[in-house]
Amino acid sequence: MHIKTISVYGCGGTGSHVLHGLARIDYMMSMWNKQKRFHVSAYDPDVVEHGNIGRQSFFPGDVDQNKAEVLCRRINTFYHTRWRAYSNKAPSSDKVDLVISCVDTVKSREAIAKSWQKEGAYMIDCGNSRTSGQILIGQFKGELPNLYQEHKDLIYGDEPEDEPGCVDPELRQSLFTNSTIAQLACNYVWNIVRWNKIQNRGIFLDIDKGVANSIKIDKDKP
Repeated sequence: MHIKTISVYGCGGTGSHVLHGLARIDYMMSMWNKQKRFHVSAYDPDVVEHGNIGRQSFFPGDVDQNKAEVLCRRINTFYHTRWRAYSNKAPSSDKVDLVISCVDTVKSREAIAKSWQKEGAYMIDCGNSRTSGQILIGQFKGELPNLYQEHKDLIYGDEPEDEPGCVDPELRQSLFTNSTIAQLACNYVWNIVRWNKIQNRGIFLDIDKGVANSIKIDKDKP
């Protein structure tokens, strides 16, 4: 499946780094084979706060501006893209080739799980806590399982208690948890667009312990 359109839901701790990773992939692929560049839509209703600076991919001058708009404007300027920003939550229907969820609440994931996607569309879910996280990949009515049907705890479980949010004034979360998750998520995208295959369909990891466990798939599947 050729990835032409991508939606990123959530442009904060993980999503802000994911968007910059996607811009790098898009640019490299356009230089390699001169193919038509893919289009990205970014969704987030929140504005940048001072407490976001450092862990998220923002600067002091971005404060009080919508996160999705700041990121898309910057990427469009530097990479000559035409990505679009939406200052609202994920839509109830989205017909893109790839959806990347970077939201941080069960309620938000539940809404995404209930949304109608393009048949065969890839779905990547990024989640994290203080030093650990997961990247899960599936498809909406495709060869790979629907990740939200397979991991129902993501949409029906309780909200985690005492976990750092988007603003972490006590610096409880490891500074590089979000960016590590984002890099691994983007590596899945890179493998799909460059090699048209992936070696596994998910990773659970703890960056402090140096532990990572992957979910295997059959090698003859995409």
